[in-house]
Amino acid sequence: MWNAVRHVTGRKDEAVKIDGINAETLNRHYASISTDPHYESPSAKQSVSPASTTYVTEWQVFKALERRRPTATGLDSLSSWFLKLGAPIFSKPLAQLFNMSIASSTVPEQWKQA
Repeated sequence: MWNAVRHVTGRKDEAVKIDGINAETLNRHYASISTDPHYESPSAKQSVSPASTTYVTEWQVFKALERRRPTATGLDSLSSWFLKLGAPIFSKPLAQLFNMSIASSTVPEQWKQA
C-alpha cells in the first residue's frame, strides 16, 4: 500500500528494511497491544426496535471519507489524505463496525474513550 501512496504523492523513497521485522511480527505486536484484557461486553438496550433501524452503507462511509477536506491530523494522527486515499479499503470494515454498533444499540466503551 505504501508503494501506491508514494506513487500517488510522487515520492520515490525506498522502504527501509529491518532484520527481524516483517508483516507477521508487526501483526503479532499490534494484536497483543490492542487487546483489552478488561473488556466487558455491553448490555443490550431495549429502546430501539431492530425493524426501525437505519444502517450505514459502505457507499455512505466511502463518500464521507472521500469528501474529507484537508485538515490537520486529529488525535488519531491520521492525515486527511491518508483517509481519502484509503477510502476504498476502509469503507467496508468501518461500515460493518458502525452497523454492529447500531444493531446492538450500544457504543463500545473504547469508542467513548477514543
